Amino acid sequence: MDKLLLDIHLKREEMIASGLESGFSSSETLQISQELDMLILKYQKYKEQLDKPSSFQTVINLDFLKKLKAQLSKTSIVVVVLSYLHY
Repeated sequence: MDKLLLDIHLKREEMIASGLESGFSSSETLQISQELDMLILKYQKYKEQLDKPSSFQTVINLDFLKKLKAQLSKTSIVVVVLSYLHY
């Protein structure tokens, strides 16, 4: 991931330099901008995968909620679930 962040930084610098030299609407600058967009998209997808809970975590969370449901009234479980989903 560090390499990807470095690539994004370098591509951004390249785009700015190209924009200053050739103009920000030049075909060269626009091409570099599209390459930067692709790097940023790749980074966002990578981050989504890191933030996504694993199957194991999901099973544990569901088991936790089932146990909670057995102990609390239906009204309380809604509040707990909404609070839990907030995190």
